[in-house]
Order: sequence, then C-alpha cells, then structure tokens
Amino acid sequence: MSAGTLIAAPSRLERPGEGATLDDLLVTLLEGIEAHRTMECPVCAGEMRPAYGAHARAIGGKCADCGSAVQ
Repeated sequence: MSAGTLIAAPSRLERPGEGATLDDLLVTLLEGIEAHRTMECPVCAGEMRPAYGAHARAIGGKCADCGSAVQ
C-alpha cells in the first residue's frame, strides 16, 4: 500500500440483514407518536412531537427543530 491509499470501512449497505430497516424506524416512530410521546426525529435527532387535528388522536408528528413531518 502506498502512503496515499485510503481504506474505507465497510458500508452498512454491504451487510444485509443487520440493523433496523426503514420500515422498522417508521413503525416505531409512528407507534410512539400515536401513544402521545415525543420521539427522536429521524432526520436531525431533534424532538418530533405528535400533531393533532380536530380530535384527541394524533394524526402525525412534526419535528420542533427541523420541521420534518410524518403522517
């Protein structure tokens, strides 16, 4: 190896079957929001809070830091 050679660590994408899937992440996020809990925003790790419509049931969530929303 020459002095200018870079060695990259393997990507998570190269190891299928490890870690949470996008589906797992979204299901956990929405379940927490539906339970009226503040969750960690998947975009910025800020506070994603439940968003409400005309009723007491949460209709989605919105991040207080970056404004990302899920429904």
